Amino acid sequence: MVNTRLMFLIGLIAFVVLGLMAFDLAREPVFPPWQEVAIDLMEKLVLLASMAAVAWTVHGVIDLRAEQEAITNNMIRSVARGDEWRSQQRQEIEALGKAIEYQFQAWRLTAAEADVAGLMLKGASHKEISVARDTTEATIRQQAQSIYRKSGLSGRAELAAYFLESLFDTAENSARDRPNLTVIHKTTP
Repeated sequence: MVNTRLMFLIGLIAFVVLGLMAFDLAREPVFPPWQEVAIDLMEKLVLLASMAAVAWTVHGVIDLRAEQEAITNNMIRSVARGDEWRSQQRQEIEALGKAIEYQFQAWRLTAAEADVAGLMLKGASHKEISVARDTTEATIRQQAQSIYRKSGLSGRAELAAYFLESLFDTAENSARDRPNLTVIHKTTP
């Protein structure tokens, strides 16, 4: 939507520039030829169009800054809410972390495999994990295959579902009216 103050400013500038042109023409002892007046008018219109474009651009930048500030404020609030939630749920998060760690031990994952599995649970790609662990992507793929083999799971989605299923079971126990979300696990032959 066009800002009325911006339109008013552009109109005021146009009025002043065209008014000065008319005043200048009125002061001439002899009226100049129409071609000169037309060229002068065109120059003034180009000047006005340029000024309007600059004003429009500045207005757009101001709007973008306001939007950026709103987005930044929303992000700050979201991070603060997340920090508050993590603070309130600290014990549960620590317990979940320990449970995941114990499961990794039960699967007999090496320290490197456990680290890779943890990063995969956090949603990191193989490439991101290889950069974080300062190794090749091929090594990460091999470790991921070893994790799947040792755990009896078929892939990353099933790995995440393995741990999320317990969270959903807890949520279901506390709210029986929610739908049952059960994940079927493959068993190792």
